[in-house]
Amino acid sequence: MKNIKDFVKVELESDNSGHGYQHAIRVYNNAKEICEIEGGDEKIIFTSALIHDCIDKKLFDNYEERIEIVKNFLGKQKYSKKEIDEIIYIITNISWNSGENAELNSLNAKIVRDSDRLDAIGAVGIIRTIEYQNSRSRNFYDEENLKFENGEVKFDKITNSTLSHFYEKLLLLKNLMHTKTAKDMAEKRNQFMISFLDEFYDELQQ
Repeated sequence: MKNIKDFVKVELESDNSGHGYQHAIRVYNNAKEICEIEGGDEKIIFTSALIHDCIDKKLFDNYEERIEIVKNFLGKQKYSKKEIDEIIYIITNISWNSGENAELNSLNAKIVRDSDRLDAIGAVGIIRTIEYQNSRSRNFYDEENLKFENGEVKFDKITNSTLSHFYEKLLLLKNLMHTKTAKDMAEKRNQFMISFLDEFYDELQQ
């Protein structure tokens, strides 16, 4: 995996949106933890986990070119055509933009998707969401997001804010995990996000 890690570090070195090398390593570590219990092809899963954001429409405009770059690199690392095809399938189908839970054809793909989604929630997920917000010059919240009711602040309307992202995606991910291991891992992280939002709303009233 060392050559894969080195490649990812170079390809994502300029990222400041929460999708860089550190994210790739965390997804890889999540995948290792899930694989220990769920099984799967470790070579395919670990490679896909590390390299998944090297083909990402949020980060790169030249999508088709990125696919070829990754294919060529994996070929030089002596991956077979079958292995490369599976890795490309996984990293082009696991994202939220491909559908909240678009059908996946293998346990390998499901583990990589779970591993990536785990890094989108919890304390790390909150930090990454704010990093992405800053990279896109987006507000954390808009006034339209909130309503005051009986002395409490509650979320109201979806806008293009980071706070809306919690309700459009992050708080949904716990129930969209594929493997039991990932579902168990997601419970604590999801609860932390709920506690964070509760504290945020409390502080808005002070």
